[in-house]
Amino acid sequence: MASVELTRVAKSFGSTKVIHGIDLRVDDGEFVVFVGPSGCGKSTLLRMIAGLESVTDGTIRISDVVVNALPPRARDIAMVFQDYALYPHKSVYENICFGLRLRKTSAAELDRRVREAADILQIAHLLDRYPRALSGGQRQRVAMGRAIVRDPQLFLFDEPLSNLDALLRNEMRTEIKKLHRRLRATSIYVTHDQVEAMTLADRIVVLSGGHLMQLGSPDDIYHRPVSKFVAGFTGSPPMNFLPASVARPNGVALVELAGGRERFALPARWQALGATLVGRDFEFGIRPEDIGVEARGNDVAEIASTVIVTEPLGAENLVTLGTAGGELTARFAAGVAPRPDEALRLRLDLSHMHLFDRQTGEALRP
Repeated sequence: MASVELTRVAKSFGSTKVIHGIDLRVDDGEFVVFVGPSGCGKSTLLRMIAGLESVTDGTIRISDVVVNALPPRARDIAMVFQDYALYPHKSVYENICFGLRLRKTSAAELDRRVREAADILQIAHLLDRYPRALSGGQRQRVAMGRAIVRDPQLFLFDEPLSNLDALLRNEMRTEIKKLHRRLRATSIYVTHDQVEAMTLADRIVVLSGGHLMQLGSPDDIYHRPVSKFVAGFTGSPPMNFLPASVARPNGVALVELAGGRERFALPARWQALGATLVGRDFEFGIRPEDIGVEARGNDVAEIASTVIVTEPLGAENLVTLGTAGGELTARFAAGVAPRPDEALRLRLDLSHMHLFDRQTGEALRP
């Protein structure tokens, strides 16, 4: 397998710069996911690693070898695309072994690799079929089999599940994770779906506008976002934000929402920062699961709200509520299904609250 290192990698199309000096190292055997909104540069960055796009500036190394000038075939990589890229006139067997035939692999070795990959992906019974007779999930397994048989040092995935329906995406996500655990292959995966990113990745690269916004484990990205952008992009539903300020009467730092109509004390761990926060504008952030109607601990604040809509999801209910500071989405247990226009006294778990500078979007840390 391989490590991948990007040093100040940049990409421009004419006068338009789309990747801005990315520094990144992917360790041997690691599964790293590039995530971000459409147009953030994640696929361009992946294609640069693959050799399908040239590098305008900076250096890409695979296994400590500079590959900037190497063509894709010389990089020992395998890429799985969004649209499967199968040959419609070839059987599943021939699609999987096509790259091996180009390498003039012996017939016995070719057959062994194809059948081994088919067993891993549970498509051995499909080897004689043609792509037109396969479902979307089966076609994606064939595309993955074609990558596996090459035994590359690096796997690249470019939004491979985006053409599948929700159920198949969930199934294939599980299969990809199982496959990585079995092969321990160095993998870089691109998606716009933050649920895929959270469930698959050892580490996540969050991109926006060609800039690396945060690099960390799924737990870091979710619980310790470095900016409002990262906090708002992760989570389903994402984090709630309300305009806020901080006052400090009598030496106790208070969060003020809606111009002071709702006020509550900052948790003890934040109090030391209180004096530095006064006079600044913030966004108060809290995730839907940290909002309830029952007390959840010592650091709890109460605010008034009115139910706007309840969305039953079976195991839970998502409830949109109006407050003096703006709308919030809360994640309630299945047995808590408030009616529209019902008044609720919300309890916010401040042990998981966030504050973001309104001008820069940067997160503050106590």
